[in-house]
Amino acid sequence: MASVPAFEDRSMSIGRVFQRAFSAIGFNPVVILGLALVVGSLPGLLMTYLLAQVGLVTPGTTPAGTINPSGFMGAIFFSSILGLIVASIVQAALTRATVSASEGVRASFGESLATALRVVLPLIGLTILFSIAIGVGFVLLVVPGIILLTMWAVAIPALVIERDGIGGAFRRSAELTNGARWKIFGLFLVLLVIYWLLSIVAGLVGLGMYSAANAAAGLTVGNMIGSVILGTIFNTIWGTIQPSLYVELRQWKEGGSIENLQEVFA
Repeated sequence: MASVPAFEDRSMSIGRVFQRAFSAIGFNPVVILGLALVVGSLPGLLMTYLLAQVGLVTPGTTPAGTINPSGFMGAIFFSSILGLIVASIVQAALTRATVSASEGVRASFGESLATALRVVLPLIGLTILFSIAIGVGFVLLVVPGIILLTMWAVAIPALVIERDGIGGAFRRSAELTNGARWKIFGLFLVLLVIYWLLSIVAGLVGLGMYSAANAAAGLTVGNMIGSVILGTIFNTIWGTIQPSLYVELRQWKEGGSIENLQEVFA
């Protein structure tokens, strides 16, 4: 069994959150990368492709008058909800794989996905409420959105692991993040920079594949490959960072480890 780091000091460290995440990836790479790709990136690519086929991704290529405004808004709303659902499921599945790895247990692809599906309804509800609250918070001078974002940073892992309902997950996240929210905000800034850099690299590669002949096609093979790679990388990073943050906060607040994984994930 591979060695997974255990940290017993009473401090919360962003560096250790990253170390936990990358240790989990190294401990169970096939499952974690597979979940990020199959459950996270490919459904998103499929939805983008379907929207492109009806002219919603590249509307300039669609003749005027062929798409009515209500149909356009309905398609955008539907794709946004579906995107939230997919993001919730992949995050929950990666939570199972990452937390298990932190305890030295290799969760299978099926076990991780089954864990997510068992809590899929409250998970969707939590994600929708989270998104609405954060969105409203950012509209209200940004600061309330940042406060809620850091306060509820580990609501999904709390729901998946502790199974105390939507309200219980929000309360548990607020309890665990209390006293560490500036560090969590710093962690989010680091992730934002990583995503920004990855997007720049993907954009540069995409520009290299651009030509006038394929411009009208909307989505090129290069675009799709880049989208899958970027999505898989970011799903992997965020999907392991969030549960690693949860484990770090629990150890900081309570010490010890998450015991009886078989009972937790039964």
